[in-house]
Amino acid sequence: MFNVGQKAAVASAFKLAGYNGKIQVAAFEGDDGRAFLLPTQAFHALRDKRDLEQVLQQLLARTVWVVEQTEQGSQAIPFT
Repeated sequence: MFNVGQKAAVASAFKLAGYNGKIQVAAFEGDDGRAFLLPTQAFHALRDKRDLEQVLQQLLARTVWVVEQTEQGSQAIPFT
């Protein structure tokens, strides 16, 4: 999937945007994109969400969304 450098860069990008927690993605098939799920409070406290998405898209070479995790939303899995 992703190499060690990409994983470290993603963690650093989230940290720079103000999130220092567990990084999770929505569980879905395919390799075309990733939806990063953040808890409600962390999502609203995040700085520059769209800038973060652009950086993550460049790091991972795929479409990326940073979204609020809801109880009705997709099952979250660790980012690996």
